Amino acid sequence: MSQKENKQFNLNKCDNLNKLRDILLQINCATKSIQVPLESHAQELFAEYFQSLFTFYDEKFINKNKGLPTTEASAIPPTDEDLWIFGYGSLVWKADFPYIDKKQGYIEGYQRRFFQHSIDHRGTPEKPGRVVTLIPSNDSQSRVYGVAYRIARDQKKDVLAHLDYREKNGYERNTLRFIEFNSSVTFDIIMYIATNENDSFAGGNDDDLQPIADQIYTTAGPSGPNREYLYFLANAMRELFQGVVDEHLFKLEELVKRRERKDEMLADVIKSKILKILEIQDIDDAVEEFKELLANCNQKTYLDELVTDIQCDR
Repeated sequence: MSQKENKQFNLNKCDNLNKLRDILLQINCATKSIQVPLESHAQELFAEYFQSLFTFYDEKFINKNKGLPTTEASAIPPTDEDLWIFGYGSLVWKADFPYIDKKQGYIEGYQRRFFQHSIDHRGTPEKPGRVVTLIPSNDSQSRVYGVAYRIARDQKKDVLAHLDYREKNGYERNTLRFIEFNSSVTFDIIMYIATNENDSFAGGNDDDLQPIADQIYTTAGPSGPNREYLYFLANAMRELFQGVVDEHLFKLEELVKRRERKDEMLADVIKSKILKILEIQDIDDAVEEFKELLANCNQKTYLDELVTDIQCDR
């Protein structure tokens, strides 16, 4: 646990222990007709003392059972002077600009990789997140799947200005050939690529994606949790391109969800320990037990041991 996290964890601990004592008094003095069950008190105490131990822990995390956002195309007749934009990251599921048509397809000769830092959308300058860019592939037939958006002639100047600003953190315009999915139709398309020469390029190792997964799991920015970006992109690929496997994307998704599940199990164990403390009849003993749990959970080794015990039990 970092020094900052440790300071936050210990903030107002004495006042909080007084709250605990009050809760225990209420429980011990209550009759059988008590309206608030022990489980609710355990949840309250968990949120008060322990939730900060889990990065962006939230039982109603935005990505669970949530569908992909959509944007409807506007009805403007196409012309030969229209512009096509290729989305291979967040634009796959959310186009924040007007368009008159869209097509599913791919470009060749590149790989999609979470090799770019995000300091203005899914992270901050102090704690960057990870987003995708395109890396040239040794295989000229390598494909990156995404969505092409048709921008009307009269709107393309404003849309490009918007995208230039949105992608200012290291991305540059490029023109490649787009191939429509399950079709022989091809056309030129503009896309934004962050090369390894930009200041926010982070790189990575395809043989060890755990560091990138950890970074994604623990970061968030003005646009939301980094996990949301990863999950939405993976879900979009499955929905739009059935049967297509993006190994890099899906492996990262698996690693991040694995850590999320581990934290959820660990949180459940701590809640169960709080519940047992609330069942102790002697208030002073209960407070001492709670203080001991606080001290233990303030030690990373204790949490690691809990995880090991969970894994052994399962």
